[in-house]
This record gives sequence, C-alpha cells and structure tokens, in this order.
Amino acid sequence: MKSIIHREMAFQVLSDFPNPQLLEFLIEGVAKKEWKKSRGTKERFLKDWMDMPDSNKHGSKLKNDHSYKLRKTDKGFKVEFAKTGGDQATVVARLKYAARDIKEWKEEEEYRVCALELAKSIHWLIDVSSPSHTLAGWTDKLHSRLEKDFDRIWRPTYTSGQKQIVFSRKNRIKDIYRWAMDFARASYDRNARLLEVYQQGGSILKGKGVALGREVILDIAQNLADYLAFTEKRIALPQSLAGLKAE
Repeated sequence: MKSIIHREMAFQVLSDFPNPQLLEFLIEGVAKKEWKKSRGTKERFLKDWMDMPDSNKHGSKLKNDHSYKLRKTDKGFKVEFAKTGGDQATVVARLKYAARDIKEWKEEEEYRVCALELAKSIHWLIDVSSPSHTLAGWTDKLHSRLEKDFDRIWRPTYTSGQKQIVFSRKNRIKDIYRWAMDFARASYDRNARLLEVYQQGGSILKGKGVALGREVILDIAQNLADYLAFTEKRIALPQSLAGLKAE
C-alpha cells in the first residue's frame, strides 16, 4: 500500500482502538522527553515510523520483504519469489519477526525500542492484508493504480463501515505467522477477482470493483484491530507505558 493507507488510515484505527494507552505508548515512544515536541509533531513522527519500511522508495515492484505473492496450483498454494535479488524473505516472515522482537524488547524493559518496533510492524501488517502484496500477477502499473485508488477511498469507506470493525479480539491471533498466511490464502479468490477487474480496465471506484474495494479496506482495518489487540496483551501495556514514561 502507498503512504496514505500506512500513515492516515493506520493512525485512524489506532485512534479508534478502545484502549487509549496503546496510542499513547506509540506517541510517547517516538520522541524523548528532552526533545520537548508537541503532540502534533509526535503524531507526525509516529506516521513516519509506520511508513518507515517504504522510506527507500521501494515503489510498486515485487519486493519479497513487502510481499507474500501467492499463486494457486494443482498442488495448492505456492509463494512466487522474485526472479532476481538476494532477499527472499516474505512479508509474513517480516511480521512474525517483528512480533517476536516487540515482545523481546518489552521483556528487556527497552520500552522505547518496543514502541518503535510496534510502529514499524504495523506497516508489515497492512501489506500482508493487501491484494497486490499477496497475489501473484499484479504488474507494476496495475499495482500502482490499485494503491492510488485505495488512498482515494479509504476514509469514506472506513467511516461508513466503522461499526463493522470488532476491536479487542485478544484471542483472535494465536500464531502470527499462521494467521497471516491463512488470511492471504483465504482472500486469494477475492483478490484474483479484483485483479481481473483491473486487467479489464476497471477499478475499485466503479462497477463491481466498488464492493471488492470496500471489502479489502475493512479487512485491513479488522486485521489491524486484531493485531493491536494481540500485541496489547503480549506487551503488558500498562506496565510498558509506565516504564516508557519513567525513562
């Protein structure tokens, strides 16, 4: 996904999360007290951190660390790696490692690093929920078109569907890797229909693409809500926030 989804939509879901301590933990984690930054500046810093994995302008090319490109075969699903380049990681693995690091930094009582790792991990969570990052076949041009369209519609779609998002499902995710992998597989057919819409010159802004686009936006929001609930439990949020403020 492009910058607006990673920055503005992610921040909106964080703002709507029922435990305000989670957003406060992230806000306080991005700037040391002695920097004396305003709330608005800290919010901008947080959005920057959530968009950090894209800071090298990876663009819309198939980069494995941003993708889990599935192709369905007669034998089941297969991950389609890039033909060149040494980095063969997938975004599912990135999310798994990030979740592990968040918990370990909390256990080390390195609360600021814990907060920053959580902010960055939200990027991986959004990408692993996105059609162009989990389905093989998207060309660079179609990938870019889709992401620009999502940036255009996310706010009215999220606002109108906000009541459908279920927060605080702390037991929804048990194993982060398997959960992310299962989601990519379960959404494969929907994402394939969406790819077909774009290949035929359509978009999520009109016709049958509208319903598909709405479904994707709400899936991303729900997945983020579930991930935040999963993380809140694992980092003992009140303790972590208190530790951060004491630094």
